[in-house]
Amino acid sequence: MKLSFYLCSLLMTCVTIPQANASTLYGATSAGGPGELWIINPTNGAAVQDVGPLNDTNGVNYAVTGLAFNPLTGALYGSTGGRTGTELLTIDPGTATVTVIGSYDYNAAGNATMSDIAFDQSGHLFGIGSVGGPTLYSIDLSSGLATAIGVSGLPPATSGGGLAISPGGIFYGTPTTFEFGTYNPTTGAYTHIADPARPAGQGASYAALAFDGNTLYGMNLGTPTHLVIIDTAGNVFDLGTSVASLDGIAFRPVLAKPSLKIQKSVFGVSLSWPDSPTGLTLQQNATLGTTNWVANTNSINTTGGTNEVTVSPATGNMFFRLVGP
Repeated sequence: MKLSFYLCSLLMTCVTIPQANASTLYGATSAGGPGELWIINPTNGAAVQDVGPLNDTNGVNYAVTGLAFNPLTGALYGSTGGRTGTELLTIDPGTATVTVIGSYDYNAAGNATMSDIAFDQSGHLFGIGSVGGPTLYSIDLSSGLATAIGVSGLPPATSGGGLAISPGGIFYGTPTTFEFGTYNPTTGAYTHIADPARPAGQGASYAALAFDGNTLYGMNLGTPTHLVIIDTAGNVFDLGTSVASLDGIAFRPVLAKPSLKIQKSVFGVSLSWPDSPTGLTLQQNATLGTTNWVANTNSINTTGGTNEVTVSPATGNMFFRLVGP
């Protein structure tokens, strides 16, 4: 996904070229079947596109029980179904190609995965364990290692269910078929809100949750699956049937648009922009309207969450822009 361009000239103010973007709902299959990545219509649950099998570069397939986009970088993460591993993954949303990060490694028997995963607004990843009760874990993005935050208070035989974190930092979960409530992000304790209704009287649980803005969506893992909206009181609004065995859902975020600033400095001209999201490249071009953009190779100084580059002004115009992956 290309970020919008932000242009600056040494002789003009910054200009923004807007780019249309909207939240896209992705879903992944597990529930005993092979892993497949889908794009789902969020208004009725219908399939929009079969992106492809969730395979690594060696052709190994991974069933995925949890999906989550990092709100800072836009990267898509997945949690393997226990049948195909107990690991944290990254997934290319354009091709469904999987890269294994590492094992959660929180269970001595080595058979524990996350039933669902979710990011908070600061880019920290959390998950709900599939073994030993619905325990809330924090997850290391570089290794996959899971660290328990605390017990939920529900019976140890209870495990799994969905997890989603609101923009306001409230952790919602569906640890059993008959439970909808919240987790305390400091202690892991679970608080019951309601017994959520199941579409068409199904007895299956809500295996996946995901926020789009302030709206909470859930996936009922019945036959067929159903996409629903759940309000904060636990009331359920059925949107429609969806892809069979869909076990993880996530909305692709619209990344915040960083601003590129330009100002005179002691040593020439200073260009600055936020250091988050990462992966942005500063490019320059002497003639606006051509395709001759090249990367600026000056050293970047990062201080207090801001990247800064100093350039020596040349004769005439020089235009700059930020480009993201």
